[in-house]
Order: sequence, then C-alpha cells, then structure tokens
Amino acid sequence: MATVEVKNLRKQYRNVVALDGVSLEARAGQMVTLLGPSGCGKSTTLRCLAGFLEPDGGDVRIDGESILSIPSNRRGFGVVFQNYALFPHMTVAENVGYGLKLRKCAKSEIHARVVEVLRLVRLTGLEDRLPREISGGQQQRVALARALVLKPRLLLLDEPLANLDARLRDEVRWLVRDLQQQSGITAFYVTHDQSEAMAISDMVAVMKAGRVAQFASPREIYQRPAERYVANFTGEANILTCRTAVPAGETRMRVGVGGADLEVDCAPAARTAGDVELLLRPEALRLAGPDDTAAFRGIVTKCAFLGASQHCEIELPDGNILKLAAPPNARVVPGESAGVVIDCTHAWAMPKVPA
Repeated sequence: MATVEVKNLRKQYRNVVALDGVSLEARAGQMVTLLGPSGCGKSTTLRCLAGFLEPDGGDVRIDGESILSIPSNRRGFGVVFQNYALFPHMTVAENVGYGLKLRKCAKSEIHARVVEVLRLVRLTGLEDRLPREISGGQQQRVALARALVLKPRLLLLDEPLANLDARLRDEVRWLVRDLQQQSGITAFYVTHDQSEAMAISDMVAVMKAGRVAQFASPREIYQRPAERYVANFTGEANILTCRTAVPAGETRMRVGVGGADLEVDCAPAARTAGDVELLLRPEALRLAGPDDTAAFRGIVTKCAFLGASQHCEIELPDGNILKLAAPPNARVVPGESAGVVIDCTHAWAMPKVPA
C-alpha cells in the first residue's frame, strides 16, 4: 500500500493551461476519484501520475519520495484504460500474464497468478478465449486483471467503465471497488459520472478548469459543496441567491431567500463573501400538508410520475424554481398553489463564485 502526494502540479500546452496547481493526497489503501467534465484536467493528472506526461511544475511523491525522474515502466503502477487495450491475437490468459512474462517470471508462477486473478474478476473458464469472443464487460475485467496480476504499488483507472452499458457499469463498478478494498491497493479513478464517484470513493476531487474545486469525502462533497459548480456536478440541486446573509454563530448564517428567513449551516468562505447562495437538495424539501407551516409558496409548473415518487417543480414568486420529490400517490396538480417545507438540517449556504 502506497501513500501518494500530488503537490502543485502544473501542465501547459502552448497557451492552454491544463493543470493549474493541482494538489491531492491519497492515504494508503484509499480510492481517490478525479471527477469533472471533459477538459477539466482529470486525465492529464492521471497521466502525470503514470509517467506518460511530464508536468511543467510541482511534484508527485510516493511514500515521501519523488517519482518524477522514474520512467513510467519502472514505477510499478497498474493502469486500466477506457479502451481496454487488449492484444487481439492473445487469449485472455495470455493478455493477463503478459506483464509477468516481460518480467521473466517462471511459467509456473505466471500460471498460478493468472488463475488466481481470473478467479477474483470472475472470469474462470474463459482463459483460452480471444478478446473478440467475450463481451465488453468481460474485456474490461480482463484489463483489470492484467493490472492487478502485477501486484502494483498504485492502481490508476482512466474512465474504465465509459464503454459499458448501464447494467454492466453497475456490475463492474462494484467489482472494481471490492477488488481494490480486498487487495488494499491505493487507487486513483477518473470519471465524469458523479454516481460512480460517490459510490466507490474514499475521497473525491471535483476538478474545474485545471484546478481542484474541492477535495473531500463523497458525503461532504454532496452535502457541503464549496461552490455552485461542485453542487451542480454532484447531483440535482436547487440553488437560490440570498437577498440577505448575516453570520449567526461560528458555522451558521441567517439568510433571507424566496420570502423566507432561515438559519442554516454555511461554508466558512460564505461568512465573508459578498454574495451568498443557498443549496437545497430535493431531499431537503417536501410538499406542505394541511398542518405544516410552509417556508415557501408557489405554483406547481411540472409533475411527472416516476413510479416510486413524483418529480415536481414549483415556481416561487421571485421566479426561482424548486425541484423536489413527492410521494407517488400525493395529489399534485400543475397550475395550482403549493407550499414547501424545508428541512434546514440539510440546507447549506455557500459563497457565490463566478463560473
């Protein structure tokens, strides 16, 4: 198990800044996910870790020692790509054992380790098939087995599930997490899918234009985002601009928004920000019943039955739209007035940051 420190990593292509001072840390045995849209710098960060790219500044340290001068093929890392990169003329077993063969391991050791890792990725019985003779999900598991069989110091996964359908993504996602936890390998995982990042990570780095917008646990990223960009990228969010915002203790603020006056938890930066926004996830809201005191009142503009719930949208007098879930059998009629109750324990004030 390796401890990884990425310090102030920088990379520029001509006039384009790909990485602008990226700093991260992975403790031994952790899964750290780099999350963000295309072009945010997540894959560039991973390639610098792997040694495929040379950064223009900063450092990468493994267990306290810089690895920037070590060639990629001597770093002892396992890398899993989006496109699998399997040898089409080799069998599953030959693909998995190829790295061990390059290391000149004994045939008996190669066979034993290949058999074991294929068992772990649930491919026993497919040893003699060619890549074209197995499914996409199975091919991705072969790529994962090929990385794991080398017993790497660090596992790097670059959008490994992007080419799989939704059902296979779920299946392989949990397999990746199970194997990473069982082996105790420190891992970095790149994805643009927030549900993947939330499900399998110990820590998540939400990346924005070559920098880290926030680095925290999945729960903190979702419930306590640093800014609107992070909130929007990690799930459905109602974000309202506060007309007033004043500190109310060390970690709370009193905000005026949508005709309501609320006391909520806040990001430290919100206390000194010029403008403040209020985050209300859909699960923090519910339709008011006859005995409830509604924080907001508005007009129902949309209601869609989804089976287990109804997706509702309510327009407030100031033009803001609130999205929330209602019970499947609740009477919700577009065009009618509705009240909304807020669970303030799940509300969050954050600074308004330019996009």
